[in-house]
Amino acid sequence: MKRLFGFFLFLIILSGGVAFTAWAFGNESVPVVYDEAYEDDVPLATSIDADLEDIPEAFAVISEVFERPIAASDVDAIQTWASDPSLKKAVAHPIGEFDVLFEGRPTTLTVEAEVYREDGTYVLFYLIGDEDVVLALDERIVAYYDELGI
Repeated sequence: MKRLFGFFLFLIILSGGVAFTAWAFGNESVPVVYDEAYEDDVPLATSIDADLEDIPEAFAVISEVFERPIAASDVDAIQTWASDPSLKKAVAHPIGEFDVLFEGRPTTLTVEAEVYREDGTYVLFYLIGDEDVVLALDERIVAYYDELGI
């Protein structure tokens, strides 16, 4: 009788372990609901990188997408900002919002930047805006990198 009781106790413990394992690792089967409204809240972005002395050239490439270029004074201010040695490196810093004309309509381009200081100053710019603007910028940036052979 002791053997039979021990066997039943073993089966109960074993089935409890299986049930607990299934419960703990089986929660992945919970359906994920895709919310299309969330997609509209996430801005689209692209990026371009440049050495400190190449920032005007990078913004000239960006400006080719718009009907009028980003002001030279703004580009100079960005270059001066990036040369500040007190900036935290590898942290996305907000640069500003630029009102631009894209295909005849006004829109806003938001620019953020990360600064790296290894063998000189290197800046990674994030360009955030409307989907069609970002896609056009991305296409132009890819063409620019192809021209450079990168």
